[in-house]
Amino acid sequence: MNNLNKRAQSYLTRYVFLFICSVLYNLEANTSNFSLSGHADFTYISRLSDQSLINIPYRMVSLNLENQGDQITLNGNFALEYHVRDDSYFLGSSDPQDFIIDMRELYVSYNTDIYELRIGKQIHSWGSVDENSPLDNASGLDYYYLFFGGIERKMATLSAAMDYYMGNLKINTVFSPLHSTNRIPLGDDDFPVQLPIYPDANEILPISKRPYEGGFYATYSTDFGDLSASYFSGYDRTFNLTGVNVYGRGSDISFPNVDIVFGYRKTNVLGLGGVFLNDWFILRYDLGYFTTEDQNTSIERPSSFNPIYYDSLHFTYPLLEEAEYFQSTIQFETELPFDITLLAQYFTHDTLHYSSDSLPVDQEIDIPNLEIDPSNIDPSNFFTPGMGVPLAILTKKAVFLSLEKKILDEQLNISITSMMDIAEYEDVSGTAGSLMELKVSYKFEQDLEGLIALTKVNGTSAHPDGDNYPFNRMEDFSHIRFELKYFF
Repeated sequence: MNNLNKRAQSYLTRYVFLFICSVLYNLEANTSNFSLSGHADFTYISRLSDQSLINIPYRMVSLNLENQGDQITLNGNFALEYHVRDDSYFLGSSDPQDFIIDMRELYVSYNTDIYELRIGKQIHSWGSVDENSPLDNASGLDYYYLFFGGIERKMATLSAAMDYYMGNLKINTVFSPLHSTNRIPLGDDDFPVQLPIYPDANEILPISKRPYEGGFYATYSTDFGDLSASYFSGYDRTFNLTGVNVYGRGSDISFPNVDIVFGYRKTNVLGLGGVFLNDWFILRYDLGYFTTEDQNTSIERPSSFNPIYYDSLHFTYPLLEEAEYFQSTIQFETELPFDITLLAQYFTHDTLHYSSDSLPVDQEIDIPNLEIDPSNIDPSNFFTPGMGVPLAILTKKAVFLSLEKKILDEQLNISITSMMDIAEYEDVSGTAGSLMELKVSYKFEQDLEGLIALTKVNGTSAHPDGDNYPFNRMEDFSHIRFELKYFF
C-alpha cells in the first residue's frame, strides 16, 4: 500500500505540474502582468559558550513570482537553502554542492466576485493569533525554521483550496489527497529541540487507508472584530509509538528481536477563535479541541531486521491509542508610551483523556534498543500531540512577551522577546525555563538591511527531568546571529 501511495503521489504531482505549465503558457499567450521579487540573505550563527558555528540550514535566496491575467494568476515561491558542508575538504565526496533548491509554493488561482479557487503546492495559514495557533494545522511545519515568524516556518502541501465570500462571512476550505508531515531534524545535534525517540524509516508503518486531509475555516467580521470556527481532519504531522512486535528463530525465542513500530494517528480538530478590536488594545484568541486515534489495529509484519533469521512472530502488541487534548492561545497587543509596541501571549496544553492497550513484554526479554526497563513501560509517557502548537512538546504552559521600538523614521528597529515555561514542576519554584532574544535591525538603504540578534536559553538543574528537560538541552543553543539581507 505504501508503494501504491507513493505512485499515486508521483502521478498527482506530475498532473498538477503539467496543469500549472499549461496555465502559464496560456497566461503568456495573453495579456498578463508578471512580477518578480525576493531577497538574498547571508547569515552567521555561533554559540555563546565557545563561539562555534551552529550548522543548521537557512534560506540564502528567496524568490517570489506572480503572473497575473484577468481571472487566472500563477503564484510561486522558490528558495535556495544553504547548509555548510561537514566535509569542506572533499574527502568524503567530490560533489561541491552545498545547497538545495526548494519549490516552496507553486499554484494557480482563479478569481471571481464571490470566490477564489487555488490548486497546486501551497501554504495554508489558519488562526487568529500570531505564530502559536492550535488551529493552524492545514500545513506542516519546518522545525529548522521554528523560531522564525509567519510562513517562513510553514511547509506547503499539494492541495486545492477555495475562499468563498458571502457578505461579512468568509469560508476557506482545504482538501489534500496526501499526508504531509513536519520536517523534523532527527538526530541533528546542532538543532536545539529534540524528540524523545528517533525511529528509523523502516520502523514507521505506512498509512493503510487513503490519506485524505481537509477541513474548513469560517470567519465572520463585525465592527468589533472577527469570530471564527473551524474543523480539520487529517493524519498527525509527527509520528507516534503504535506498538511492539517480538520475533524469534522458529519456535526459539532465546535471542528475540524486538521491533518497535511507529505510525501516524488520525486526528480531528474543532476550533474557535476571534479578534476583538478597540482604540486601546487588540485581543486575539484561538481554542482547539483535539480527538486522536491510532488506526493501526494490527501491526503484524515480517521482521525489519534480518527477516531470514528472525522468521517467526511470537508476540504482537498494538497500542490502539485514543486521546483527547485541548490547546489554547490568547494574545494581547497594545501601544505603550514612547511608541513601544507590546505583544503578550499565553499558551496552555492539557491532555483530557488517554487510553491504550498495555505492552506486556516478558520481563525476561532483553530490549537494549528500547533504553527502558520493560516493567516501567507506560504508553502515556510516550504520548505527544501530533497536531497543534509545536510548543506542546516543550511545556504545558508558556508566556510570550515582546517589546518593539522603531526609531530614526523606522530605519532602526529594536525588539526584546521572551518565552517562559510557567508550568508547575515538583521542587521547582518560579520559572523553570526561558528563552530571551534581543534583536536590532538597521536599514542601510531601502533595499539593504543588517541584523544582529542575541539569544539566551536558561534551564534549571532542579527540574525532575534533569538534563532531559527541554530547556536544559537547549542551553547550548544560546547564540549570536548576524544577517545581511538584500531585497529586490
